[in-house]
Amino acid sequence: MGIRHDVEEGLEKYEITKIDGQPGDEELNKLTKELTNALGSVATELGGGEHGHVGLIVEDSEYTTFSRSMTRYVAPKNPKAYPENPDSDAAKREKQVAEHKAKIAEYETHLGCESWARRKIVEAVDNEWLAELESETMGFNHRSPKEMLKHLRSVGGTLDHMDVTKLFSNLQKAWDGIETPAAFFARGDKYERQLEKAGQAKNPELRLAFALATFEASGEFEPALRDWEAKKKSEKTFPKFRVYMQQEFGKHHKHNKTTAKSVGHGIANSVTDKQAEELDQIEAQAFVLAEFANSINEQNTKQFKEMMELFKKALDSKDSPKPGNQNGGGGGGGKPKKKCPHCGLMVYHKPEKCFELEANADKRPANWKSVKST
Repeated sequence: MGIRHDVEEGLEKYEITKIDGQPGDEELNKLTKELTNALGSVATELGGGEHGHVGLIVEDSEYTTFSRSMTRYVAPKNPKAYPENPDSDAAKREKQVAEHKAKIAEYETHLGCESWARRKIVEAVDNEWLAELESETMGFNHRSPKEMLKHLRSVGGTLDHMDVTKLFSNLQKAWDGIETPAAFFARGDKYERQLEKAGQAKNPELRLAFALATFEASGEFEPALRDWEAKKKSEKTFPKFRVYMQQEFGKHHKHNKTTAKSVGHGIANSVTDKQAEELDQIEAQAFVLAEFANSINEQNTKQFKEMMELFKKALDSKDSPKPGNQNGGGGGGGKPKKKCPHCGLMVYHKPEKCFELEANADKRPANWKSVKST
């Protein structure tokens, strides 16, 4: 069907979120980011060739800050069907034709990206928010995606006093004890950027105060916070605090991981005198629980240990050694006894499960004695 059609079809795999009602600043930021993600995937030499066709929706002043060469994204002109002034020399003319074909491909790719972005913007918002830009004859085809986004911000994306109040409230939300401090601070950065658009200057001192309050209230980092308070005043800045807390969180995570693994391994090692299939299942459960512990934070460690103790008691109660089964794994289960070639006894266990074998030494009960020692 052509380059333009292929480009539009290829971009259809990217989903664009529908905005219900008036498009606010946050919704338009998300829309722009989703469009950027898609358009950035289509390679081009335009705008320095680093960010695909993102220049279709990002203003020049912002786009050049992302370009290493500080190159603007300039929409290509229609190169027409044939190259102008073809050279009489066959070799040179062949080169001209090849370069012209590349220009046509660049132009068609640009049109495909532009058409897709324009259509997705129209689909993302209710018609009333773009009605002023629509032509009775051309629809939106004479409008650029960048122009359409700018219009949406002017009619719906500005922040009023209620938006500002909500952003300040979000900025003060407490740390939930689950997300990493890095994620907590990044979320605050997003609200701070939106507040800047409303004319509210950054306030690192206030953010430091909020962060100190929420981490102190969690009770998770008391020693670390005491060390922080002991630092010199010049060192107690918000940028340094966010790095400090991320490091402390990393230390806590390692400690919890080590504790959980030791608890899990302890249970696995205490399981003895089981049938082979039961032993494998129980060991697997113990290690799964141990790995699960790696993801919980310190405030749940005590509860987790109690849960593991209950788990261990349940195993001990269920799987205590059976009479007549002291020299090998596996109970009778109603089956006739057979003579084991290793211990020489009439037993239920399989020969390869006999405790006389050194391979099964780690499965012997604490009170086990070799028949060969008597």
